[in-house]
This record gives sequence, C-alpha cells and structure tokens, in this order.
Amino acid sequence: MKHPATRNTIYAEEARVLEQHARPAAQFVMKFHAPQVAAHAQPGNFIHLQCDPGILMRRPMSIMRAERNSNSIEILYKVHGEGTRLLAQRKPGDIVPLLGPIGVPFKLAGYRKFPLLIGGGVGIPPMVFLAEHIHKSSPGIRPFAILGSEIPFPFQSRPSQIMLKDLPGDVIATMPLLDDWGIPCRLTSLQGYPGCYSGYVTDLARAWLDNRDYVSPDDVQAVIHDVMRHRVLLSYEAEADGVTVDQLIDRLLDRVPVP
Repeated sequence: MKHPATRNTIYAEEARVLEQHARPAAQFVMKFHAPQVAAHAQPGNFIHLQCDPGILMRRPMSIMRAERNSNSIEILYKVHGEGTRLLAQRKPGDIVPLLGPIGVPFKLAGYRKFPLLIGGGVGIPPMVFLAEHIHKSSPGIRPFAILGSEIPFPFQSRPSQIMLKDLPGDVIATMPLLDDWGIPCRLTSLQGYPGCYSGYVTDLARAWLDNRDYVSPDDVQAVIHDVMRHRVLLSYEAEADGVTVDQLIDRLLDRVPVP
C-alpha cells in the first residue's frame, strides 16, 4: 500500500534561538534558526517545541513567519504555565529542539479578489503568516485582516494609512507590519483600546461583508473549506481510499440542513 503523501514531511531540528522579545501581558515573540522548517513551512502550519530540557512534553506553537532566505521562523506565545515560563527565559544562542512543520496548510493559491482574514488571540500568528504569503505570491489580491485581543496586542498599534469604506470612521487601529505590506487591517477588543472596534472580530466582519449587519448561509459556505481544512485530520483508511478533506467537508455540508 502506498504511503500517504504527507510522510517524511516533518523534520526534527535543534533550533537555535536568534531573538526573544517581550511584549505586554507576558507575551513573547521568538525567532529561531531552523532551516528545514523554514524551507517547508506554509501558512497554517505549527511546530512542537521542547520548552526546557527538564520538560519532555512538547508545546504546539503556530508559525507566525518563515523566512527561507535567513533560514528562520518566528512564533508568538503567551506565558501560561511552567513550560512557557521557562521558554520565556531562553536566550539567543540557546538550543530548542522542535518538530515541524505540522498540520494542513491554508489554501495557497486561487484566492478571491478580497479574502477576509480573521484571527483572535492565538489565531493572530497564522493570519500574519497567511497575509504575508498572499502579499508575496498573489499580486492583485487584496486581503483584509481583522485581528482581535482581550489583552494588550503583542505589537504597538498605530492609525492605519489605508482607509476603508463601510467601516466606522473611528476604527483606525492597525498592525504596523501588515499596514507596511499594504494590507488593510483593523483591530477589535472589548477593552477600550484606542482606535479599536468595540466588539468581537466576527462583529466587525459582519459590518464589512457587503455592508450588511448579518451573515447568510452562503457566507458561511463560502469560507467553510478554508476555515475547516486545517482542522480536519483524515484517518489512514480515508487517505488510502483517496478521500480529501474538501470532499469530507462537502459531504458534511450536504447532510446539514441550511437554516
């Protein structure tokens, strides 16, 4: 029996810490020298890393950026427990064992003209990776990113230089990195941060979609493959039978009645 195409795509690396930057609310951005993972990582992938030599159980971390030219990857994490507390103490030059890239990536081509990227909290790093991929690989595609957080954002927000119609005029806070790439981005929170939309990411998405205040079943079906694709793990039997994740999602859509 033929092995699935996903075999031999996860690499074990002794990654070297290049940078470690503290952000508000015990958040950290960490950069590694990890050539194999950097060369093969795609938006939506993650790594399993060993936080400390004394802790054997690895932690999953979404990849936020991957630079093949510099053989480096970046992650964003928040200290929550002993493992990440020790990870936050790592210094440049330290070695961190990791496995990756892991997971089914997002759609990598064939985008709609105006894709909507939504991420809150730990969902921010994959959206940054995807936004950069679209920016570099798909000229003419204009994504719009909505990022949310109920703790201080892990970057210094600023007023966007990219104006958007159909949004409240006072919602102007953006992630500088995306703004510099020319990608429209807006921030949401219930904490009253300046320039942010007061609500959830889904609330602002509803306000933007066709300038409507509701979401239709067609809206859900239009994004469900991209939202669910990386969350579904096929059994070995399904892979051997040639079943794809998209086919499985289609079957589920056929069986679930539209409200």
